[in-house]
Amino acid sequence: MAEPTPAEYFEQIVPQQFAAALAGAPEAANQPELTATYEITGAGGGTYSLRAAGTRVEALPGGLSDADMHTTLAIEDWRANAHSGLLDPLVDYVVRRKVAVVKSLKGMVRLELERSDGSVFQSATTFGGEAEPEVTLRMAADDYAAMMRGELNGQMAFLTGKLKFDGSLPLLMQVGALSA
Repeated sequence: MAEPTPAEYFEQIVPQQFAAALAGAPEAANQPELTATYEITGAGGGTYSLRAAGTRVEALPGGLSDADMHTTLAIEDWRANAHSGLLDPLVDYVVRRKVAVVKSLKGMVRLELERSDGSVFQSATTFGGEAEPEVTLRMAADDYAAMMRGELNGQMAFLTGKLKFDGSLPLLMQVGALSA
């Protein structure tokens, strides 16, 4: 199978992920609407938006100026993430019933995740349209994935040195609710 383009991913794959995930957690549909814009930089990238409401997720052309979350990442990092087997963040937050947490966040969260091959995945997500405060999280990509699946407690990751950060401690603590 050919590698999907970002447009195919957002228009076809994410809705399939969403439908399959909600089939296993129908109660997750009873949350407020959640919107996300993804700005993928580099050749083959583009700007894509998603809106999750009830049992539907729809891909919207271009960006939403008032999206609950706006993520920027390079095309190479998007490809690696799209093929990781993890749910798209918007789908993940809906399924894990974290929509209220996402909607309450204000600020920018940068991720610097070291992969097993030594390369670094980087992204920046602005929540609530606010670039400040800002926090940068640094950790191994596998540990981050475990934290997002709820298998690694964020506080324990910090206390054991698996999670390092620069920037706003209050924002870090608020973001921690996404992994709880």
